[in-house]
Parts: sequence; C-alpha cells; structure tokens
Amino acid sequence: MALGGGFSERLNQLVAAKGRGCKAELARHCGVTRPAITHWLSGRNKGVESTCLFAIADYFEVDPRWLAVGTGSEWPIPPMERKVHPPIGEVLSKIEEVASRCRQITHEERVGIYMWLTGESCCCASSSRST
Repeated sequence: MALGGGFSERLNQLVAAKGRGCKAELARHCGVTRPAITHWLSGRNKGVESTCLFAIADYFEVDPRWLAVGTGSEWPIPPMERKVHPPIGEVLSKIEEVASRCRQITHEERVGIYMWLTGESCCCASSSRST
C-alpha cells in the first residue's frame, strides 16, 4: 500500500510519544523485524503492507487513514460516539414484524422504528399524526 507524504513523520511522532522500547514492541506487534521499523521511520520504504498499517494503527490506537495519508482525525471516534446500526438479522426480523401488522402500526411506532434503524434521535416521536 502506497503511503501519503508524511507517514514516516507521523510514525516518528507516535514512537517518540510512546517512549523507549517502543520499536521492539511495535516490531513484535506487527510481526516484522526491527530493521523494517527503522525503514518505516526513516522513510526508506515507500509502502507498507495493509496488515502492517492496521497493526501499527492498532498498536498506537490511532486512525489508520490518518496514519497512512494524514487525512481525518488522528484519534478514532470513540465507540460511544459512533452511529451504531443494528445487525441485519434484527432489521429483517423487525421488518417482518412490521409487515405482518402494517395496517395497525401507529405514526409513533413508525418514527420509533425509523429512529431505531438509523440510530437517530428525534423529539417529534411523541407527537401524534394520523396514519
């Protein structure tokens, strides 16, 4: 995988922040030799295996896109701030449930299902409308 300009600078910054012994730990974590880490840090390697890129990002707990090309946020979005969608099995089960009683569903239930599917919140869920 080709890397964006500044990969070695971003990696050097992370290694410096982590401190002594970091290079050996990183090499073990990525399953590579210490010289490979040195080549990444010096900019000698113009590419890195995608599995290594993700392993590096995992080791330093940074966003892999930021590490590779320098775009986006350095730190990944915390799990509680991500928009989490339900698994497809739950969605299909809910759709079947709704389809079986389609004519009986209220507006509030429709809004609730939409909010559940999209992970959004809405203050208008309790307002009444005719179906």
